[in-house]
Amino acid sequence: MIRNTILIALLMFFTLSCGSTKKSVKVESESSKVNVSVKKEEPSSPASATEEAAAPDTITVREEKLVETVTTPVPKEKYFVIIGSFRIPANVEKYKKMLVGEGFQPFVLKNEAGLYRVAVFSYDDEQSAREKIRAIRQAFPQHGDTWLLIKAE
Repeated sequence: MIRNTILIALLMFFTLSCGSTKKSVKVESESSKVNVSVKKEEPSSPASATEEAAAPDTITVREEKLVETVTTPVPKEKYFVIIGSFRIPANVEKYKKMLVGEGFQPFVLKNEAGLYRVAVFSYDDEQSAREKIRAIRQAFPQHGDTWLLIKAE
């Protein structure tokens, strides 16, 4: 009797766990201006995983108002390739040293919320910035979360 109950419980568990693999993810921009709902479907077979890997890359884009600091004026360019974000200035300096060791020439931007954005390139045209982000992600997998900052006017 107990054995049958356990078998039924296991059968119910496996039956219920084979439901939909869709998850709803709520994504919010850092400025909380934009809320986007995204449906994410997990791959159910190796063929799906291959198709997902072949999908075009996505670049995170944020529009932020930049503020001038004592040491850094707000740059004239509109598009920035951001490779790191920090709240504590000492962490910014450590990260910049590491990036210099990798061959980058990082510079720091500060947004009106007080976050320090470590940028490695700036452009007047968005397409050039996007191409540079893709190149960095390909050449430096450890910087796969590099993103695009658009300076708000």
